[in-house]
Amino acid sequence: FTVNALAYDVENKKVIDLVEGEEDLKKKIIRAVGDPDERFREDALRLLRAVRLASELGFTIDERTEKALKKNAGLLKFISKERIRDEFQKLLLSDAAASGVDLLRETGLLEIFLPELLEGYGVGQNLHHIYTVWEHNVKSLEYAVKEEWSLEVRLAALLHDVGKPRAKRGEGKFSTFYNHDVIGAKMASQILSRLRFPKEFTEKVVKL
Repeated sequence: FTVNALAYDVENKKVIDLVEGEEDLKKKIIRAVGDPDERFREDALRLLRAVRLASELGFTIDERTEKALKKNAGLLKFISKERIRDEFQKLLLSDAAASGVDLLRETGLLEIFLPELLEGYGVGQNLHHIYTVWEHNVKSLEYAVKEEWSLEVRLAALLHDVGKPRAKRGEGKFSTFYNHDVIGAKMASQILSRLRFPKEFTEKVVKL
């Protein structure tokens, strides 16, 4: 990205900027250097990094870069789970983690590495809730961030109702979600194991 493509000439004490990175920094824009399709094909982790940087820094993603991001989202399948995990946890530890997760959904990236969370999108709850399952999970993460809680708690908040769509019976204000905690715990274990989180870390999140 242009904001990462700056160099510093120590001898002459000046910034070397060949790609208008300083201007993008001022405008708070994440923009790929040159052809965004080529940049993402070179290393598909940049797809996830674009979202993470935008969320972490409060920047917006350049329109052309965002189009290429959505177009190439499927390339993330070829990136190691460890690298995806590292970028994802950096996003979760940022102040804008909730909006970052929503941007992952909008760009199609979440579907690649955490499709279970999307099962709650648009799924209504009962008379005890005013939000959909998706909104409720994301707002729980938002609150955990506000309280400056740990990564374990942030992940537990985001995944705490991940099992509700599979447990749902009926529609409307009297629908039920029996055993959604048990179902969700099993799903969380599968998700975190798949993303290569350490065993002790995974067990703690699952317990929460």
